[in-house]
Amino acid sequence: MPATSLRHAIALACVAAALSSSLLLQRLFPYPFLFLFFAAVMASAWFGGTAPGLFAVFLSTVAVDYFFVPPLHSLAINATDSAYFAAFILCALAASWVSSSKRNSEEALLEARDQLEARVAERTAELQKTIAELQENTRQKEQLESEKSVLSGQLEARKLVERAKGILQREMKIGEEEAYRTMQRQSQQMRKSMKEIAESIILNDELKRGSQ
Repeated sequence: MPATSLRHAIALACVAAALSSSLLLQRLFPYPFLFLFFAAVMASAWFGGTAPGLFAVFLSTVAVDYFFVPPLHSLAINATDSAYFAAFILCALAASWVSSSKRNSEEALLEARDQLEARVAERTAELQKTIAELQENTRQKEQLESEKSVLSGQLEARKLVERAKGILQREMKIGEEEAYRTMQRQSQQMRKSMKEIAESIILNDELKRGSQ
C-alpha cells in the first residue's frame, strides 16, 4: 500500500474508533463525547500530516452531523444547532493544524539534530586526522633531529680522528694508514671508542706543547 493511502487509512481508522467509542458512551450519558473526534483528528494529523488531518476533519464532520446533530441520521442541520456544529468544525480544524504543526516542528528539529550530529562527526574526523598528521610530523621531526645529532657526532668524531692521525704521523713518523691502525689497536686494547682515543692523543699533544 502506498504511503499516502496508508496515512489516509490511518485517519479513517482513527475516526471510526472515535465514532464507535462515542456511540457507546452516548448510551451512558445524555451528551455525546465529541472530544474523541478531536483526538482522532490530532492523531491523524500527527501520524499522517496535513492532508490526512483534513481528511479526518471531513470524516468527523460527516459522522457528527449524521449521528449526533439533530435531525439524527441525516446530513441536514437545524438552525439552532448550526452554531454548535460550526464550532465543532473550527475546533477540529484547529486540532488538526496544531497537531500537524507540532509534528512538522518535531521533524524539523530531528532533521536539524541529525545534520548537527553529521557535522560534528565530520569535524571530529577532520580533527582526528589533523591530530594524527601533527603527531606524524612531530615524530618525523624528532627522527630527523636524532639523525642530525648522530651525524653531527659522527662528523665531530671523524674530525678528531683525522686530527689525532696527523699527530701520530708527525710524532711517530708513520703513514696515515699505519696511524689509523695504531689508533684501532689502542681502541680495542683499552675498550674505548675511536673518538675517546683521538681525544686522549690530542690532549697529550696539547699538554706536551704547553710544557715546552
